[in-house]
Amino acid sequence: MKPVLLALALLGASTCWAQASAPAASSHQHHVETVDDRVKELHAELKITPAEEDQWAKVADVMRNNAKTVDDLIQQRHDNAQQQTAVENLQSWNEIAQANADGSKAMLDAFSALYATMPDSQKKLADAAFRPTEAHTK
Repeated sequence: MKPVLLALALLGASTCWAQASAPAASSHQHHVETVDDRVKELHAELKITPAEEDQWAKVADVMRNNAKTVDDLIQQRHDNAQQQTAVENLQSWNEIAQANADGSKAMLDAFSALYATMPDSQKKLADAAFRPTEAHTK
């Protein structure tokens, strides 16, 4: 379970995967709502201006696409878990890890472009928003 939580944490999207018996659609819907909540939360925290909205939309799209990609891979892994060989099991983890790496790079690219346009006061807000919390440093 820890690798799944790590995978989700790397994308900055927290979700509850504890209910394995929940239907896939509701788990996916919950995750989408969580990502959308995080997008709105960051928008407010960063005090995105009207002039920054186009660049912000690219960041938000990356966040949503990353979450969907990992969500889909985790669902596939869950659906196939009982039939997987050891090699297939490791491959599914590799696919999730690669999606996280690709998503992290996409987020870096999109956010860097936005960050470059921010005034220093807004950059400080972004720096604080992306710093690990005490819970994440233990």
